[in-house]
Amino acid sequence: MIRSSLIAPLLALASLLAATQAAAQRAPGAADAATAAQGDASATPVAIGGGGGGLVVGGIEVDVGGKTAIDARLNGWREAQRLAWPALWARLSGKPAQTAPRLADSALDGIVSAIEVEREQIGPTRYVARLAVVFDRVRASSYLGRFASLSTSPPFLLLPVLQDAATRQAHEPDSPWLAAWARLRAGESPIDYVRIQPTPGDTVLLNAWQSERQHLFLWRALIDRYQVADVLIPELILDRSFVGGPVSGLLIVRFGTSGRELGRVRLNNRAGDIAALVDAAVRAADRIYVTALRAGNLLPDPDLLLPDVPLAELEDSGPELGGDFIALEAAGLRVRVATPDDATLQAIQRIVAGTAGVGGVRVQSFVLGGESVLEIQSLVSVAELRQALDARGLRLDGNLLRRRAAGEAPIPPIAPEAVGDPPIEGPTDAGAAPKSVLPGGG
Repeated sequence: MIRSSLIAPLLALASLLAATQAAAQRAPGAADAATAAQGDASATPVAIGGGGGGLVVGGIEVDVGGKTAIDARLNGWREAQRLAWPALWARLSGKPAQTAPRLADSALDGIVSAIEVEREQIGPTRYVARLAVVFDRVRASSYLGRFASLSTSPPFLLLPVLQDAATRQAHEPDSPWLAAWARLRAGESPIDYVRIQPTPGDTVLLNAWQSERQHLFLWRALIDRYQVADVLIPELILDRSFVGGPVSGLLIVRFGTSGRELGRVRLNNRAGDIAALVDAAVRAADRIYVTALRAGNLLPDPDLLLPDVPLAELEDSGPELGGDFIALEAAGLRVRVATPDDATLQAIQRIVAGTAGVGGVRVQSFVLGGESVLEIQSLVSVAELRQALDARGLRLDGNLLRRRAAGEAPIPPIAPEAVGDPPIEGPTDAGAAPKSVLPGGG
């Protein structure tokens, strides 16, 4: 990525790159493998720019050349931007990457806020790296259109289970599977993964065997403890040929306390690189969860909600106040709404919020491509609310809220109660003069 704010830091690296070039030239055979950043592959990526809170596309492999080491590095960053934009479009829209709008390099420079270096090797005229591109949400929204406002899933507790030989791990500190999930950035997926920093107590509660337990009361306690909607259980089973040799893994992606399976994938790494294998497994599991979210298969289990305990009735021993005061209390009404996209949900929210007799509306759960749940705070009766919504083009059938179909007859208005003096009993003479009610009158 080429940005004016990054030119000064790049010039500061010139001396370091010059030393790298000299060392590579002394060993021509090692020019392609001259490493500029050494360290553990699981280390936190280095961000170049300001990439907090953006849309992230990671794992982009580049292998480019240039006249100098700096020129090759900048060419690699530009190539990463060109590859990341179609991937971001495909992830948010659900369409093929080939359908992404074609953007010039100058337009990509304007919407990219940072480049994260996951791994890089710098030679005198060659740059080999794995990068992550961070797009600015606001600036990229002008090119993403309606896909820029897609909401995330409800918060889900992540319980990653790793089976290596006879050992099963979950939140143990030395689990490479747990470390791989920690490297997944929040902006890379629409799934809201709740990844805890485990204390010794969390390690005991969220162990590998907890994923197989069916005790509802214990799951309720965990859901309430971590303030989540449900649990995601990605399980990876490693199979090593021999120490340091090829390694394979079977990824089983599960959802919910019942462990409902959403899919499974077989992965292989001939070099025996565990870190690369678990990173690939994380991306595969995330793709399966995103597909399930779009299909409406990530609905939280309502049985996990703690039952509402009615409050004990207290004796009213306070003084009785005079006056004709009427207390209006908003009653919560939960309705289901079909939400093929986020724009439909927002439009229905605006209509409901502007309806007479509605004190507020909030989203209880959002399912892209399925049915979402709204809670309407109503200050009127259900019949009056149904009448008011119908006047604005929405039809409330039971707990299903939908748009009124074309040609569908509106709901007839509620007949008002008769207000006034009671009718005069007895026959009256239409031609007779009215009687006076004054004293002495006839």
